[in-house]
Amino acid sequence: MIQPTCGFSAYRWIRDELVGHGVSAAEIAFMQDYKKTEAKQRLFANVRAGKVRVLIGSAPALMRSFALR
Repeated sequence: MIQPTCGFSAYRWIRDELVGHGVSAAEIAFMQDYKKTEAKQRLFANVRAGKVRVLIGSAPALMRSFALR
């Protein structure tokens, strides 16, 4: 879940653009929303199952998570 902010949010902008181009908001996930190992495992299971089509996160966060898999 993207935290409400008073300024520009790149994550929000990317999500809005994707939704505007027909990607369901339910198919977009943000890496920072999955802190615990169990949550990350469920996330990656959803990615493999095609339930999550777009995974957005910082390069360090994504690399750490993928390195653990």
